Amino acid sequence: MCARPANPELHAEILKAATRIVEDCGPGCVTMREVAQKVGYSATTLYLYFKDKDDILREVVLEAFDDLADSCDAAMVGPGLVDSYRQRSRAYVVWGVMHPSLYQLVFETTLGADWTTDDGARMVRGLTGSTAVLVKAVAAGELVSTFDARRRAMTTWASLHGVTSLAISRRLRAGATVMAPTEILALATSMSDELLHDLLAPYLA
Repeated sequence: MCARPANPELHAEILKAATRIVEDCGPGCVTMREVAQKVGYSATTLYLYFKDKDDILREVVLEAFDDLADSCDAAMVGPGLVDSYRQRSRAYVVWGVMHPSLYQLVFETTLGADWTTDDGARMVRGLTGSTAVLVKAVAAGELVSTFDARRRAMTTWASLHGVTSLAISRRLRAGATVMAPTEILALATSMSDELLHDLLAPYLA
């Protein structure tokens, strides 16, 4: 990362502009010139804050991971821990379907991150949070003591990722019917609920 001048607001504005471009047009449309135009500065100014376009996209990805994890955390209203886990899983699918370009960027970008650093922790925060909920559910007696929380959290993520990816690509449909975006979202969240039921039902205490 380049040494930043004393204007943290512009740093945030650059990331917001890049994020909007990703969501509106896809990551391929992100260029230093395009981002600079969005924030009203020259491309040269952007280089005071970021090394290059990839550096901007790297931070866009990390902020997207944060937003996804925040959305999952906020969705947990209970009343029980298993209920909260279902709610955060559904929120994962909703976030992905509502932010398709960001979702694809997040899971198709190789950041080369060191998983022992803060960046690595940000990238797995959602999965870490899901695992923690299941661990607490076992401790609270909602799930049997033999339940493998870490493995089941990974299984859940893989399953939800499949549903979300299919929904984004419009390959998730009921029969041969062409579905509207709202119908795809409804089907995806319904499938999320079914997946969670099938994954957890055998282990309910």
